[in-house]
Amino acid sequence: MENKLNKSILVTGCSSGIGAALVSEFLKQDFLVFGSIRDKKMERPLKKKYGDNFIPLVFDVTNYKQISKAYKKVKLTLKGANLGILINNAGIAKLGPVEHISSEEFDLHLKTMVLGAFNCVQIFLPLLGTKNKCSPGKVINISSGGGSIGSPFMASYCSSKHALEGFSESLRRELLIHGIKVIIVAPRAFKTAIWDKSNVDGRAVGYKKTVYNQAFDKFTNYINELSEQGRDVQVLARKIYKISSLKKPRVKYSMGPSGLQFYLTRTLPKKLVDKMLGKYFLLMK
Repeated sequence: MENKLNKSILVTGCSSGIGAALVSEFLKQDFLVFGSIRDKKMERPLKKKYGDNFIPLVFDVTNYKQISKAYKKVKLTLKGANLGILINNAGIAKLGPVEHISSEEFDLHLKTMVLGAFNCVQIFLPLLGTKNKCSPGKVINISSGGGSIGSPFMASYCSSKHALEGFSESLRRELLIHGIKVIIVAPRAFKTAIWDKSNVDGRAVGYKKTVYNQAFDKFTNYINELSEQGRDVQVLARKIYKISSLKKPRVKYSMGPSGLQFYLTRTLPKKLVDKMLGKYFLLMK
């Protein structure tokens, strides 16, 4: 067990998608894995699935008190050792035009992916090395292509990912004093449950009588195609493990297909990109 304590990781949002793949990968690499889940009913099934080296933590990343309680459990388990890695992965994606999405829904994205990352970082920093200088850990924040590009109908999601990357930039520079590394990983087009949970087809029904009817249908088809063509999320998990083991990692890693398309969208003049996306998604008058 002493060896395990020197190889420990906490992954938020581990019940499905990227989080579940990360749990599997790091267990393969002989880590002690803490994984956050919101539903207490998932605690026993996941423990049974993953075994003794997986420790479920029941908390919502937006709930500071719940995370603080989980911190005590992690600290007790580590027995004086530091937490090696914190991966802020918990996320949601509810898509729709700004004209029609609710304020509460927009706020939930920011709370989950920005405030949630802030909460977990602030609470677990002592275990990552702000108190014990011997073995500083790493913080890996899971962004996406939406952290660099603002896509139509994804204002909530893209805003939260842009904010997460800004938070990561500031955090990385602050934590230089402790030797704790902060890394952004921005996956593109991997097969995860987040798009299934976003229910784009169902949400499209709500916009049938709006000016966005055809445009959102086009966007829905685009998202479904991306989901179907996406790469296996376990490939992403293996890459993240390799990144986590580097002594001198880069500050950001963008991963996945559509490299040229993504590059052009980022680098071409924004008004030209507006026209391209406007025509493609049927948003041009």
